[in-house]
Formats: sequence, structure tokens, C-alpha cells
Amino acid sequence: MREGKPYAKLLLHVAQLVILISLIQAVNTQIWYTGVVDIDYSEGLPEGAGLEIELEVDQQSADGSIHVDGFLTFMQWQNTRNDTTIPTESAEEYDGDTEFTPLSEIQESVPIYANIALCLGILLLGLTFFEIKNRAILGLILNGLVLWIIISLTILAPIGYIGGMEFGTGSQEPDRESTVHQSVEGEPKFDLISGDLDYKFVIEGYDLGLVNHSELDAVVADPPGEEHRSFVAMDGTAGIHYGSFVVELIWAWLVLFVATPMIIGFVNFVRIDRPQRIGIVEEMNSNVIVIINEPSQPLY
Repeated sequence: MREGKPYAKLLLHVAQLVILISLIQAVNTQIWYTGVVDIDYSEGLPEGAGLEIELEVDQQSADGSIHVDGFLTFMQWQNTRNDTTIPTESAEEYDGDTEFTPLSEIQESVPIYANIALCLGILLLGLTFFEIKNRAILGLILNGLVLWIIISLTILAPIGYIGGMEFGTGSQEPDRESTVHQSVEGEPKFDLISGDLDYKFVIEGYDLGLVNHSELDAVVADPPGEEHRSFVAMDGTAGIHYGSFVVELIWAWLVLFVATPMIIGFVNFVRIDRPQRIGIVEEMNSNVIVIINEPSQPLY
């Protein structure tokens, strides 16, 4: 005899369908991520000036904005400095061979993946209701597809913005730099609950555009100290803030698509089924014991 319907698995697949339906709506209507770069000049001639760059990406667009604080201070610094540069010590040429999937392609593909995942979820629910064998393979495919959607939203979409840029190629002058003795200190900060990834940094160096030609060689050879007029320091934050639905999708995938199916499968594997039914049949003054075993259920 067979047991009743696997109600726990049916409820699980219904919950998965709710997540997938919500995913389709969120992908098309909500912000995927916001990229932010916030820089403040804290030392030197441009002290008090700042720059904030913000990029918002959703399924249809990638809108950027630039805000300059202390514009007059920033322009005074630019007008005071000259164009003095020196060749970089280790120039690395960009050959243009690195390719990224453009953001526009990812914006088109993610909604398609979400609709395919929904269809697979509906099919998996039907197979579970009718207790079709080998449906676990379809469940693994669905899990992998949802994981790929997460990767597309959290990794491919941010670097896809770079992939959509046009980089110049051809012969160029040797790389040169206008800042020497530059030091960078930073510390990453992750908030996995809110989906914020930030990198706080401090950059210090000497602007050659503020160095007199008579002392240029000395400044290039050794740092002249923080009291020198060419010393410039800035602190800032560069980060990416994911939309709330992206964070919720990650947690839903971990709970409903990974942890819960594994728990259900483990429980079905180790549980002790209800007591086996033993029938006693008398035949020619002897007892025949008949044991009926119930088959275990698959993972999905």
C-alpha cells in the first residue's frame, strides 16, 4: 500500500511558486542595485571639496548622477595646478581582450530566466502531486536556475556595466602620472542583512601639479612631508547596495530551495515508518508471517 500525498513537499513547492511569482514582479519593477562612490578631500588645496557618484540599475535602465561639493574650491585647485606629469614606473597596457557580458544583455535575460523558473516550479508541483518518480532531477535544475539568477543580479549585472563601456584602442602615449608617493588604506564592510557592500578608503599623495619645477626632482625622489603644499589627502567610500528583493531572494533560495528540501529528504531517510503490519495466516497448522514494507519517498 502507498502512503498519502506528500503534503510537506507540496506545501514547500507552493511556497517556492510564491517566491518565483514575486521574483518576476520584482525583477521588472524594482531597483536591482545602486552603486555609490563618495569622495571628500580632507587635506591640501582641495580640502572641503567632494564628489559623489551614484548609479541606479533596474531592468530597463542604468541612471547615473554626479554631485560636486565645494565646486569653487575644486575649480580653484584645478586652476592653480599645472599639467606636470612623469612616466609611470610600471606601465601596464590594456589590450582590450577582456570581455564582460554587457548590462543590457543581462537586463534582457534575467526576466526570461525568472519565467522559466516559474514554469519549472509549476511542473515540479504537478509531478509531486501525482508522485512521479525521478522528479528530484527537475528540482535540482530549478535550484540551479534560481542560483544563476542570483549570480546574474549580484555579480554579472554590476560588472556588466563595465562591459557595456567602450574602451579606446590603438597607439597611445606612454602612461604618465601626476601624483607620486601615493598610499591607499582601506577596509571592507559587509552587511549581509541589508545587502550593502562598502569599501572605506583613505588616499594620500603629492600632486605634481602643485610642485615648482625647481624642486620637482626632489619631490619625486622623496616625500617632502605633509606640510608641503602639494600634499593631498582624500577619504571616501565605494560601495554597492542591492535592492531589497535581491537580498530576500538569496535568503529564500537558501531556506526554501536548499535547506528545506535537504531536511525533508533527511527526515524521510532516517525516520522510522509507522509500525509494519504483520499478518498471520494459518495454513496446515503453521503460521506464515507476511510483512508489508512502505516505499520511501524521493527528495522532491
